[in-house]
Amino acid sequence: MKITPLAADSLGARSMATLVETNDVTVLLDPSVRLGPYRYDLRPHPSEVVRQKELWQTIRAAAKKANVLTVSHYHYDHHNPDAPSIFRGKLAFLKDGKFHINRSQRERAGAFVRALKKYPKEVQVADGNQMDFGATEIVFSPAVPHGYNDELGYVVMTRISEGPEVFVHTSDVIGPPLKEHLSFLIDAQPTILYVDGPMTHMPENYPEQHTKRSLSHLLRILRTTNVRTLILDHHLLRDRDWRSRLASVIKAGEEHDVSVMTAAEFAGKPVDQLEANRDRLYGFDFSPKKNPAESEFVESRKA
Repeated sequence: MKITPLAADSLGARSMATLVETNDVTVLLDPSVRLGPYRYDLRPHPSEVVRQKELWQTIRAAAKKANVLTVSHYHYDHHNPDAPSIFRGKLAFLKDGKFHINRSQRERAGAFVRALKKYPKEVQVADGNQMDFGATEIVFSPAVPHGYNDELGYVVMTRISEGPEVFVHTSDVIGPPLKEHLSFLIDAQPTILYVDGPMTHMPENYPEQHTKRSLSHLLRILRTTNVRTLILDHHLLRDRDWRSRLASVIKAGEEHDVSVMTAAEFAGKPVDQLEANRDRLYGFDFSPKKNPAESEFVESRKA
């Protein structure tokens, strides 16, 4: 099994787009990439705009060779409503647009499915679904909350297995803080796990108790599953100090012979946290000690 992170926060823009290739099928997960509309009260820096365009071209190229495309939920960093044509001739697994979904995502789902109609060879609901492709099995979780409650809607996680290799992509569980997140991940028994991580850069909107619970769940996964590589990225990489905040997980990884790394590092590339460093790109430094207040949460809900 070959796993390639195509775009990620550690690569410079908001995304968890990932290409998974087995002997039987090629799967493209969450083919989109976006920029945070505001960070430190600043719009995206020109270097971020350039990076987003580069990463999107990488995703488009990957879509051409994929057999299966998936959408875990309808935030714009996980699906691109302006590019339904990348689904042409593909098998599409989409988050259910009618059930276990909040109002804004229901509206987005309806619009996307209408735009998508003529392109895929087949569309299936992802929630709780599974399908075999030769010796490769794809399993989707039931819909689970996007974070510690369902205010931001629901997502589906994806498990892809081929022989002893098992890859699990959590999408936006933001942690994982809930028992229903943890239950699926332990049952999945991943060898490689890609987690979006807690939203540690916004403690006023992501309470410390949920970060602690997420870290506890990650430690339990390290101790009770077959995981050998833990990829941490997305929400977590919007924090400049993510390594210190995840120190207990990194240490446990060392103790249990689990490699803990970002998507960029997994892909053999340097970590480039452009959004987290947007203030510095503009020549400022709004480190927490200087400017502890962030007002990004309202904007992130539009992402």
